[in-house]
Amino acid sequence: MAPYVEPIPEATIASETFTWEEETLDQYGSIETYLLKEKLHFPKEHTPQPPVILLPNDFPYAVEPGISHLLMWSQTALHKDYVEEILLSRYGKDYEWVFWVNPVEIQSVRRLPHVHIFLRGRLDN
Repeated sequence: MAPYVEPIPEATIASETFTWEEETLDQYGSIETYLLKEKLHFPKEHTPQPPVILLPNDFPYAVEPGISHLLMWSQTALHKDYVEEILLSRYGKDYEWVFWVNPVEIQSVRRLPHVHIFLRGRLDN
């Protein structure tokens, strides 16, 4: 299971996000450059399906304890069925999830396709 990340109060998130973003832009020039250099090391070889990298969100939305906020990163837009296939293969039927792609106007990183995923152990077991 993905690690649970403790939600952070909204005012703290806004302040930390602004500071982090400012420092990251100073050092890397863009958030995309930071992500590609430090976190998203996509394989170079060609694969039939787009490779994905699944990571905990560094700035998770405030959710109930036991729910993990993950991001699935890709180099191309991902089809809904492919996202489901990946989640099922990684987490199986003992977990449940919801996912979406934010509308472009509120995406923080527009040039790198990513899907927000909220995951928890299945409650009906």
